[in-house]
Amino acid sequence: MSRRTPPWRHSCLFITGALALTGCTDGSVQEEAPALQQQASALVPGPDLRITELRAPDSATPGQPITVTAKVCNVGDQNIYGNSLLQVYLSTTPTQQVPSGAVPPPTAQLTQGQTDVSAVYAGQCVTRSLTFPVSPPAGFPGNAAYYLGAIVDTQKTVSESDETNNGFVRGLMGVGYQPDLVVTRVDAPASLTPGQPFTASATVCNVGTETTSGSAVEVYLSTVNGLTMPASSGPPPTTQSVVAAVPLGTLAAGQCRAIPFSGSAYPPPAAMPNQPLYLGAIADAWKNTAELREDNNAFVQGLVGVGNAPDLTVRSVTGPASVRQGDPFTATVTVCNTGTASANPADINVVLSSVPSLAAPAPAPRPTTEAPVATFSAPPLAVGQCATRTAQGFANRPPSSPYDAPLYLGAIVDLPRTVQELREDNNTRADTLMGVGVRPDLTVVSVSVPANAQPGQPVTATAKVCNVGTVRSPDVPLEVYVTNEPSLSVVAGPPPMSRLPLGSLGVPALEPRECVTRLVSGYANVPAGTVMPNPELYVGAIVDPMASLQELREDNNVSPLARIGLGYGPDLVVRTLTAPASIQPGGSLWTDVNICNDGTQSAPPSTVGLFLSTTPTAVPPTQGPPPPSQMQVGTVEVGSLPAGACVLYPKTVYAAVPPEARPAQPLYLVALADVNQQQVELREDNNLRVAEGPVSVGNGPDLVVKDVSGPSSATPGSPITLNVTVCNVGTASAGPSQVMGVLTPEETLSSQFPPVAPSEAPVGMVSLPPLPTGQCMTVPVSGSTYPPPYADPASPLFLGARVDASNQVVELREDNNTRVTSKLVTGSGPDLVIRSVTAPAALPQNASFTAQVQVCNEGNVAMYGSVPLDLFISTETSLFTPAQGQFPYTQVQVPVRGAMVPALSVGQCVTLSLEGAVIRPSAATTGQPLYVGALVDAPNSLMELREDNNALTRASPISQAQ
Repeated sequence: MSRRTPPWRHSCLFITGALALTGCTDGSVQEEAPALQQQASALVPGPDLRITELRAPDSATPGQPITVTAKVCNVGDQNIYGNSLLQVYLSTTPTQQVPSGAVPPPTAQLTQGQTDVSAVYAGQCVTRSLTFPVSPPAGFPGNAAYYLGAIVDTQKTVSESDETNNGFVRGLMGVGYQPDLVVTRVDAPASLTPGQPFTASATVCNVGTETTSGSAVEVYLSTVNGLTMPASSGPPPTTQSVVAAVPLGTLAAGQCRAIPFSGSAYPPPAAMPNQPLYLGAIADAWKNTAELREDNNAFVQGLVGVGNAPDLTVRSVTGPASVRQGDPFTATVTVCNTGTASANPADINVVLSSVPSLAAPAPAPRPTTEAPVATFSAPPLAVGQCATRTAQGFANRPPSSPYDAPLYLGAIVDLPRTVQELREDNNTRADTLMGVGVRPDLTVVSVSVPANAQPGQPVTATAKVCNVGTVRSPDVPLEVYVTNEPSLSVVAGPPPMSRLPLGSLGVPALEPRECVTRLVSGYANVPAGTVMPNPELYVGAIVDPMASLQELREDNNVSPLARIGLGYGPDLVVRTLTAPASIQPGGSLWTDVNICNDGTQSAPPSTVGLFLSTTPTAVPPTQGPPPPSQMQVGTVEVGSLPAGACVLYPKTVYAAVPPEARPAQPLYLVALADVNQQQVELREDNNLRVAEGPVSVGNGPDLVVKDVSGPSSATPGSPITLNVTVCNVGTASAGPSQVMGVLTPEETLSSQFPPVAPSEAPVGMVSLPPLPTGQCMTVPVSGSTYPPPYADPASPLFLGARVDASNQVVELREDNNTRVTSKLVTGSGPDLVIRSVTAPAALPQNASFTAQVQVCNEGNVAMYGSVPLDLFISTETSLFTPAQGQFPYTQVQVPVRGAMVPALSVGQCVTLSLEGAVIRPSAATTGQPLYVGALVDAPNSLMELREDNNALTRASPISQAQ
């Protein structure tokens, strides 16, 4: 069949930002309807090149070399084996013209660079990068913004099924010597009380080429999803109101800063009572700064509630990775009140949906894309409080769902709309994808590699593969790649040029919920087309890469990616950084800085910069004037470091507070390796380290709950004692205070107290004496095990504590007075727990050994009779625990000895000696570590309070597979 030649084939092509075909500028060719062309081309077989992404800097100076990366895809049904030309342009208009010998190049457009695109197989994508000096089109006034675009196959060397979609326009790029201010986000409370003050922050970036100062950012509330730039004359629009204005200070090119501000929530004149409003900001609203672009200064974050009412939202919905159709399963839902008033109890409906978005609550019938799972009630919630509840239902498919498609697990709060809320559009969530059916489901949950390696040298990647499906999986291959793409995908045919195989290995058959670790070794090389030097490379894995296995889900076979540096050079990393919890103003700060060279060659002497910052980041001084959010407080001079070496440097510095810091604001201690950027490193993305926990600056105490311990089970209403450890981590002694023990179904306690949240049950309260700086005290808090009023009887409780609940002690921080620790199961029964597994290390294959296993009954009822205890050798650091009726013996773990655990009274422990031999599991690979572990009551013959704590594996390996 002959292919139709487009009428513009020998003339010219214009490509807009929407990739639409238009006529030539001289009007000599009649315009053809895009819809008809698309219908025609869809019937024509052949390759079809399309640019789907164009990455480039936001701005550049004339002559400055920049790198542009294009993603080119072949969306046709035939492979492309030859080269095609990719050209990048700058244009004064959002249309770009393909150069042609018959038509002179337009003066409004200038080619910036070009490169070849090699073979692209059907359905695959490749990336191509090119570096060139920026050359503005004719008539450049000195500072301007131009449309950056690209076109592939400009010489028409590939006969495509569709020639109308070869171009892509990224958008405007600034060219010149000016700043360019943009707002990237606004962080504020989810709801605001009209007329009341609030604190928030706006993140502003200077994406231009010059430093700016003297500008400001204005924050707005708007009734519409957009902001209007203010005018010097005429009344302001009634749809928006300014709630805050704050100066930006100095912002160097390429810098971003979160600008804190205090505002008052005054709705616009056009707003209705309790109407949700859009929150946004405008940088340099009055145009006091000349910028490369003036069209990108406004930003709208989204809706906020404004009024006096509650606002119920579903924060999370979780469930099993897969379930058989019709089987029961448990879903966990967290609901929060983000409004400005307390909320009454509300219904929560759990559903399975074939689409990832749920219709808003309404009295009308629910759509056929949903199937109900369960309904339960959320407790009353005070402002800012959350409640987590579990519900059990059945996995039934929605009427409109295909038989084998995965479903989204979701929840709807207040479906009948009995609670008057500030917002009704945020009551749903459905972002957890579940497999439903009778199939396996393999997924790569993690991949780890060395931080750096020399090209062509052996590299070992560690990949963990799990079967999260409902039936056993067969043996399948696992492939590991080095790629210059930030993502991997399953593709048909040979891998694209952007990735190179590192190695492959078989994954053994896995039972449902079983995992295996694979060590894949190979030679790591840089893929073609990678931007050099300092290539940005990743390592990822794909299980069942040819998609030969039918699974419940096919979208989760690719691992998260791990960064790797390939080359010859150092890589300085601050491994650890310590900081005190508090310091006095103007005092000194003591820290330990552990710096390592993770590179492949020695590092010459360098400098680590130490900063105090209002945010967990810092900007090196080489990037311009320091932002007011940080203050450099010292340096650590680092000597030469061989590859792989680490050195610990103790350092004491003067604790100067950043100019932007508010009084009593916690600060972050930040370290930057190679702070002056004098080293050429393999990787520049890992030079920053933030000390754990913020640092309080001031004169005062700071009481924190360090630990809460107690029993793991109790009968409802029985006596209970919690041991609570309270420390004063402030800079001054703390006066007398009180500590409260709490039982809660939540994993966190609200810092707002009183009143007592409905999700909390106080155990008791104990008075504390004065506590000097740096001292701790452990006190028993006794009471009764009464669950909170709205607790789910099927869910465990957590042990928690709150110190200084009445705020009688004025502290440096009031937001760190609570802690929640371990689970407490309420009920009656035994609970067998393996407390320790000890065995020799470095044993050869088939060597005999004796293991000591301690088993305890941590329940509240004695265990009578006996139960089996099994000792295993496994390739994994945690044992596979079988479901009811399944055997614990798999290709991943093999039994080496069994014993019987005798009757145990409450709190009693027994230590059993088991003799075994080092047996290699069939799934083990040569050199893989082997672990010894124990599992008690594998058949689940004993009814226990908890069934999730019956296994334990020795932390370190005892042998290596041979």
